[in-house]
Amino acid sequence: MKKLLTAILMMLYVCVDAQQMSPQALKLKVAYEKLQQQSHAPILQVQFIQAFPSNKVDFIDVFNAHTQDQLAAKSVDYVRKFRKLGYDFMDSVLPKSIAIAKDLPTWSEGAVDELQKTIYYLTNKNPQLFVETVRKLNKEEQESLAVFLYSGEGGKPNENYPVLLDIFNIADKRIHKIFSAQVVLPDRVL
Repeated sequence: MKKLLTAILMMLYVCVDAQQMSPQALKLKVAYEKLQQQSHAPILQVQFIQAFPSNKVDFIDVFNAHTQDQLAAKSVDYVRKFRKLGYDFMDSVLPKSIAIAKDLPTWSEGAVDELQKTIYYLTNKNPQLFVETVRKLNKEEQESLAVFLYSGEGGKPNENYPVLLDIFNIADKRIHKIFSAQVVLPDRVL
């Protein structure tokens, strides 16, 4: 009887915990747990990528919940798994990362830092896809993305940012000018 009561209490706890999660966070958590059990299953990999947030609002709601009732505690693990899958599913992961990042204001520790690293790592593997994806953004989104990618820990510039400038210098002079403005702005004296 004691075991039955313990099992019921555990089930209630799990149900209450799951109810606190948003549907998107719960869907991502389930996809992540399935993928952890069978990490080489392509269908599970695609399901995880599809369940991953696709915009800033969802990303913040799922990974940086102020109440810590979503996936904030393991957010870095989730974003790292997303990045790792990006090496095989570049066409899905890099554009989705950029779609989130274009609306993030600046660098912050945790999931946002890992998302920034995801963009840099995947761009290193496929700069052409990065350029093509950024070209599809409007000017304001490109400027916002540039601000996000320029920002680094402690308000310092990201040390990888010059690589992006080099990529755009070759591929697209207009976007190069937008991204170069981030380097010039902090040094301006009015």
